Amino acid sequence: MFATATTSAQDFLGFRLLYLQGTPVRWSVEGTGPARVTYAFVEHPVRVPEARNCEGMVQVDALLAHSEISLSVFRNEVRAAFNMWEQVTNISFRETHDMPTAGILIGAQALPEGWAFADVAQQPGHSGKIEKSLICLNPDRRWKVGFDGNLDVYDIRYTVAHEIGHAIGLDHPASMDQLMSYRYQEGIRVLQSGDIDGATQLYGAKRAGRPSLARVGTHAR
Repeated sequence: MFATATTSAQDFLGFRLLYLQGTPVRWSVEGTGPARVTYAFVEHPVRVPEARNCEGMVQVDALLAHSEISLSVFRNEVRAAFNMWEQVTNISFRETHDMPTAGILIGAQALPEGWAFADVAQQPGHSGKIEKSLICLNPDRRWKVGFDGNLDVYDIRYTVAHEIGHAIGLDHPASMDQLMSYRYQEGIRVLQSGDIDGATQLYGAKRAGRPSLARVGTHAR
């Protein structure tokens, strides 16, 4: 279910597309309009047996209590993460409370492991078209809002934005100076040129133009 990448000239451009069965995947785009994707938060335990990383998902309540973050702040940070991608490419995200039909499902891991993961599945019989994506966060880890230089506690917005990148069809590039790079870092706060180029290759550029790139701090690993 989870796509794997193939090394190519994309790496030299700062991005790498996500491949399933040898084909890059993306959400369907109809006409000249944006790709429209819904997302939902897990409201009750759910199991997805075919998922590689997010097989079991639960509500984020315990995760937020452990990190002393309110649900409203968490939801605002997730929305801000979606906005980062909406601002640069021809894609639109809308929240729904209908978990079964949501394109992207977000929750905590039932069996905590690592930090955060995503699963991507393509539509049966429709090679290259994403049907469902899952984003799951480890509830046993400490999470924060904002950067403070402590790389042992991950920022929610940065992490969710990274996983959204996977959920829409991007993998880890070889370059280490992109938000989609493999390692968490606090030297960049927004999408970088490679992230934007990869997203626009999949969905086209946002007609309003691309935002300026910003960098903060010098911490990275």
